[in-house]
Amino acid sequence: MMATPLSCYILTYNSERRLEQVLASIRNVADEILIVDSGSTDQTLNIARRFNATILTRSFDNFRDQRIFAEDHCTHPWVLALDSDEVVSDALQQRLQQLKQTNFQPSETKSPDGFSIRRNWFFMGQPVRNFYPVKTPEFIVRLFQREHLSHRGSRIIHEQLQLDGARIGQINEPILHYSCDSIDDLYAKIGLYTKLAAEDMHAKGEPSSWLKIYVYPWLIWARWHLLYGGWRDGAPGWILGKYVRDTVYLKYLKLKYLNHS
Repeated sequence: MMATPLSCYILTYNSERRLEQVLASIRNVADEILIVDSGSTDQTLNIARRFNATILTRSFDNFRDQRIFAEDHCTHPWVLALDSDEVVSDALQQRLQQLKQTNFQPSETKSPDGFSIRRNWFFMGQPVRNFYPVKTPEFIVRLFQREHLSHRGSRIIHEQLQLDGARIGQINEPILHYSCDSIDDLYAKIGLYTKLAAEDMHAKGEPSSWLKIYVYPWLIWARWHLLYGGWRDGAPGWILGKYVRDTVYLKYLKLKYLNHS
């Protein structure tokens, strides 16, 4: 039996920090590598060309629509979606090769619509227990049949495939998510993420208030840092705790002024 071909797409913007490692981890697995770039000015595109990736450019508006664009341009029915800081582990590479040999049908039962894959998160090179708004490790659907699953109808940030009625398998071999290597990397994201979160809440009619701006961030900090054990991760955990508080504060502050605009 011939191996089932696999498309892999990656969204990029000034992603040179980890992209070469990401592409190296999939070059023997993916039959098509698609880069959807939103205007990189660093070495991102040069790195992509070295791996013979197909490069498309799309101005960024939100993560959901960027993913829909990427999925619409994949040429194979099965798609692996990665972020530009997500490395496919050696064990996952082997598992994907096995699945390709069986047409992504791991047993005698009908082939699933997609697979949730374990994702381990790292911050400043260290594995962490949580990275708001995610408790780690997590399982996230990143391998799927694009004719059956889509991001259409998802929210515009922390977007997810729409899984209503879908058959989902599970893969325990992990994706390694090196989200941020430094405090600068972490806080470089907060402006865009809180802007999109505020726009998403505004579109849904969610209200803001001074209570949510000044009190709610501390309650969320307590949940993630104390209850969920972020404090056990040492200095990286304390930094991520402050990031939780700052993120919640900023998104509700921005929402308040959107509601008054």
